[in-house]
Amino acid sequence: MAQRTSARTPTTRTPAGGARKGSGRTDGPTTPARFRPADRGGAGRPEPRPPARVRARRWFAGLDPWRRVLVALAALAVVAVAVALVVVLTRQVPAATDEGFAVDPARVAELEAAEEARDADNLVASIEHARHVQAELVPVLHGLHAVLPVDGSTAVPADPDQVATWRATVDTLVAETESLDSGSSEHNIVRNGMLTSLELVGDTLDAVGLAAAADASDPTAAADLYALAGELRTRAVDTWGLAAIQLDLRSTSGGQGHVHVFLPVHPDDSLDGGMDLGHEGGSTDDEDAHEDHDH
Repeated sequence: MAQRTSARTPTTRTPAGGARKGSGRTDGPTTPARFRPADRGGAGRPEPRPPARVRARRWFAGLDPWRRVLVALAALAVVAVAVALVVVLTRQVPAATDEGFAVDPARVAELEAAEEARDADNLVASIEHARHVQAELVPVLHGLHAVLPVDGSTAVPADPDQVATWRATVDTLVAETESLDSGSSEHNIVRNGMLTSLELVGDTLDAVGLAAAADASDPTAAADLYALAGELRTRAVDTWGLAAIQLDLRSTSGGQGHVHVFLPVHPDDSLDGGMDLGHEGGSTDDEDAHEDHDH
């Protein structure tokens, strides 16, 4: 029986990465397909993403015709809205000149006329209010003169009920004065001057009430409080006088004539600004000087 012999084809080793004879494989490592230089731009780097405009064109090209129409209409709508906003904003901004923005003379005249009308209304309102406050406050100041005489004699304790009545009157006048509209600086001087004067009269009444309560138990403290009340009353009358002078100036310049609404310190005071504490009667030079005024 003949022996079976097998003939093996000899192979030779090749350097790493070479191919063996008779074999279809390579010995070296294989490169994944996604990183092959021939397919991905070389050097083993991934292919860079295309620019945004390229991707947008590819996305738009992939749309069906109907969707392309919708996208085009949406873009046109956005452009139309932007143009409309530019037109509206441009019309609202006045045209610029070499010296700045243009001024509408008609609008300026309209605003000035409205301000003049408002100031005229405030003048009439402040005159009427000042006369009203004067009529209400003169009896209170006359009563205070009986408690706090200006001739240097001793203060007389006030009736607490009477002081409470005076205080209620002053509080009402303060609230009415606060309700006056504000306006020009000249008008506000009158309004705020009257308001400050009324608040000082209220402080005077508070001091008189405290002095009356302390008169029996602490005469020294009562005397000090009466002195303080007298000073507060004087400041109230002086402050009102400044507002009255300002009101008189506004009235004459506004064609309303002279308006004399001063407050008295004692019953013989003239209400025309002659605040001489030593005057006890008769006419003053101020009265003679103002005889021809329109009161």
